[in-house]
Amino acid sequence: MALTLAIIYYVFLVAVFVFVLYSLFNIYHLLRFGFLSVTNVSIILFYIIVSSLLLYFAFSQLLTIDWSQPLMNFDGMLDFYKTFIPKI
Repeated sequence: MALTLAIIYYVFLVAVFVFVLYSLFNIYHLLRFGFLSVTNVSIILFYIIVSSLLLYFAFSQLLTIDWSQPLMNFDGMLDFYKTFIPKI
């Protein structure tokens, strides 16, 4: 049995999901309760563009990684413990 690098990928996906939810919550409140001005809309658009670019570059880098590589391999652990068990 081996743990793979996919665990790190799933943790990253959860973090991205939380970031997107937080961003949607903030953008909604900026539009609903903020002043409707050119400055407010331009800051929101700037935030959306920069966030989208960061997520795009992060996911493009993550596509180059082989996520099936083992992070921890537990196969040899049983053989190690068998050396301490007395044979009857």
